[in-house]
Amino acid sequence: MSYTRKMIEKVRWYLDCYRMYFKINLLTVLEYKLDFLAINLASVLALLVGVFNIEIIFSQVDAMKMWSKEEVLWCLGFFYLVRAIYNTFFINTLSISYWIQNGKFDLFILKPLNTFFQLLSTGRYNAEYPLDEYLVGIFLLIRTSHKLHMFHGWQSIVLFVFLLVTAVFAYFSIIFIMSTLSFWFIKSNMFITLIENLERLIEYPIDIYHAVIRVAVSALIPIALANYYPTVCMLGAGSRGILLYIAGACVILGVIDVLVWKKGMKAYQSTGA
Repeated sequence: MSYTRKMIEKVRWYLDCYRMYFKINLLTVLEYKLDFLAINLASVLALLVGVFNIEIIFSQVDAMKMWSKEEVLWCLGFFYLVRAIYNTFFINTLSISYWIQNGKFDLFILKPLNTFFQLLSTGRYNAEYPLDEYLVGIFLLIRTSHKLHMFHGWQSIVLFVFLLVTAVFAYFSIIFIMSTLSFWFIKSNMFITLIENLERLIEYPIDIYHAVIRVAVSALIPIALANYYPTVCMLGAGSRGILLYIAGACVILGVIDVLVWKKGMKAYQSTGA
């Protein structure tokens, strides 16, 4: 059997495993339909607060550092969609610290499955599907895209898909790097709290902030890759240079992901050690 065929069969096997995990998690959600609906309804209301804040701001001003209301709402909707995809497939990365502290991480290492794969596909977080962020995010994108004439051919659709994929990857990578610090720092939740605070900043275009903050969210912890830079690209402002920056940043983040994970796995000591 050729190496390529073996790889294809291995990928298929992991996809089958993931599908089974996903089905089990979905059935878990459906067991508590009322709770699921109540949580998502409350979350929708919380997300709409961000939309209402923007509406209030633009009732007093015509533009926010040259950004129109529709552009700001598109930027917010894009971020909601990015976060929804992350919360659907990658939210378990937030559990690394919890699993290391209570010893559950040992079970992932002992099972005959890739440890990273198990991290993404199992656990209590994976059963929470963010319908609220999908609904609000897609609604904002549809509503504002029409007014902004955002999509005008297959090229813009391809660009949107590329930007969405890279934004999700960048957002995942940043949170994953912060979470894997749990291998060295027992109380690493402070790093996740930092990300949550930065998320509130990027709900608005980073142009409105001081240069220090813009550098921080663009280079030090480039969470602006999750919505600001993709939005600028879709609006057609300096697209080529920003596309190169996005692609380069994602490559660097990917390399850091792999290095930190490998170093962390080597540094990990079982709770029973």
